[in-house]
Amino acid sequence: MTRAQQVISGIGRFGGRFGSSFGPEALAMAALLLLSVFLTACQTSETLGTAAGDAKSHMVGGRKPHFSPLKPFKDSLFGYRAAISSRDNGEYLVVPYDEKLDINRRDEMPVRKVKPQYTRRLSANRIKDTVYAAPGGPQPLWIAGNSGADAAMTVIYLHGKGGNRDWGFEDETFGGNFNRAKNLLAEAGGAWLSPDFTDFEAAGAADIAALIRERKPLTRGKLVLACGSMGTKLCWRLVLDPQLSGMIGGLVLLGGFPEPRFPAGDRHIPVYIAHGSRDSVYAASAMDEMYDRLKSAGQPVRMTVFDTGNHGTPVRMIDWRMALNWIASN
Repeated sequence: MTRAQQVISGIGRFGGRFGSSFGPEALAMAALLLLSVFLTACQTSETLGTAAGDAKSHMVGGRKPHFSPLKPFKDSLFGYRAAISSRDNGEYLVVPYDEKLDINRRDEMPVRKVKPQYTRRLSANRIKDTVYAAPGGPQPLWIAGNSGADAAMTVIYLHGKGGNRDWGFEDETFGGNFNRAKNLLAEAGGAWLSPDFTDFEAAGAADIAALIRERKPLTRGKLVLACGSMGTKLCWRLVLDPQLSGMIGGLVLLGGFPEPRFPAGDRHIPVYIAHGSRDSVYAASAMDEMYDRLKSAGQPVRMTVFDTGNHGTPVRMIDWRMALNWIASN
């Protein structure tokens, strides 16, 4: 018997029991009230049951899913403006960049301090100032979000020449974009890491290799390398290492340079390229060629070019939510 049939049967019993004591109008009103109460209860119960079923359907073998998409966070401030041009169904975009809008109006003190509405500081218990075990000894490390086990996603940011771990953890410089990245990962149960490392050669690569081996077992989703400028050199070393490539779930190249040997083997590692059209350090045309080569080979790749942008523009302008959600889904 359905819930509705049970309710109607109960109303019938109610009428048979008390019909002799009450007039027909009073009995009808009481029956309608009883019907309303029971149907509301049925609807609520069924809604809760559906919600529980939906939640269960998103579990994998009774466990949490590897990754749920990063939720919106200040999207209206950090999302790309309407594309100037597009191809490959939007996988290659040229988007506007305007120094007057994207630096002078965005920053309280141009380049040095973004306006308050662009940031939200994480609480102290979601930030960890720590070290990781590198071959040459402990190296300093910043972690935002889940510093323990079962991280939904781990992103390791590798700074460029002349930088340090603070570059990838700054709240007020770079237009507040690293603050957004930290918040996006923290809210999703993921981790944003910004490490120091020895150099951009073999020793530095060995440092980050040790960090990857430490963090990958603590990550249920993808471990992603985000490579800023010269940091790209380390990323290529790591992803071409056959012992490490299987641990790396994606690359974000920010003002980087191409690697003709990538991809190696049959792995499909998603690559998101962000580049300024006027980059005078690493030419955008070289990354265009890499994009076309990877696309022709059937590799998962996206590229966003910031029109009139320079070498440092991608760090300020990349839409981290778009980039990381795309990597997670490929």
